Amino acid sequence: MLKKEFGITLNAPAFLGDAEQKGVWRTPPIKAMLREWWRVVAAPAEEFCHQRLRPIEGKLFGNAWLDNDFSKSRVRMALEHWHVGKMTGLDNDPKVTHPEVNFPVGSQLYLGYGPLIFQQGAAIKSGAALQANETNTLSLAYPDGDAGKIEQALQLIDWFGAFGGRSRNGWGSLGLSGQCALTRRHPSLTGVLRPLADCLKLDWPHAIGQDDQGPLIWESSASFNDWQAAMRFLAQTKIGFRTQKALAFGQVPTPHPQPLERHLLAYPVTNHRVTERGWGGDGRLANQLRFKLYRDASGQLRTRIVHTPHACPLPVPSALQQIAVWQTVHRWLDQQSTLTRLGA
Repeated sequence: MLKKEFGITLNAPAFLGDAEQKGVWRTPPIKAMLREWWRVVAAPAEEFCHQRLRPIEGKLFGNAWLDNDFSKSRVRMALEHWHVGKMTGLDNDPKVTHPEVNFPVGSQLYLGYGPLIFQQGAAIKSGAALQANETNTLSLAYPDGDAGKIEQALQLIDWFGAFGGRSRNGWGSLGLSGQCALTRRHPSLTGVLRPLADCLKLDWPHAIGQDDQGPLIWESSASFNDWQAAMRFLAQTKIGFRTQKALAFGQVPTPHPQPLERHLLAYPVTNHRVTERGWGGDGRLANQLRFKLYRDASGQLRTRIVHTPHACPLPVPSALQQIAVWQTVHRWLDQQSTLTRLGA
């Protein structure tokens, strides 16, 4: 077994709930994040077949479902401390404008709704969260033979990882000590890239997408003084690509009998419910574009957007071309002066 320690620094507040839904440092969300990125690393060797990948994952991370092969996790982890979150309120929530809302909305509430609730502004639902710049030390033990994939997954976590509630929107963004800066040709990145069209053939996130211009990764051109400003930038960006004219709902009556282009980005959409079977009030579709707050080489706070494309798991009309929808989003991101494509 190999044993290593990694310093963790939060670049944005994290919503990690214990049994009482109170914010506290815990290992299960870290293990879930490690498994998620391990799948991306391990998928190519199994030809992106989840039936082949699943038992391998079960034997490594533990399972109670493999026939006659139940096992404990061979990956062990511990945190230096399990401190309770100290962030009990939001000092300010910078506003952003939304073309479909008649008043300015709080950027943090927009990106964090669920863990955050509206109470004369944004408030933390659980009462406390882990605050930005908080640190911890992760002790990790794993089999020698799995070191390559585990360590590559840790590198991807440093570049793109976040944990806890609303982590795809940047909350819970973290940095790990001892990792490399992200470059377009780094082996840990090139080994997990896959063409957009191929990614859209499977309905689970198994790779980072790429197109003719390179990896589907964008970084903010400017740096930010604090996480609140970074979150406001991400909120503006998300509103921008979701409400662009090419993806507008127009005058179509609501509720919608079938999903439209914008529904493929994430679902549900406020005031735009789909009545198609499988969607309705129970359908859920997570955002494929993941947001990250990170520190650059000079220690400045910046934001990163990465696309892990996959086919929509909900019923989609044949006339609705998923690849065209995502190419529309990518073009919008490429056109923003506030964003730079990785390596461009």
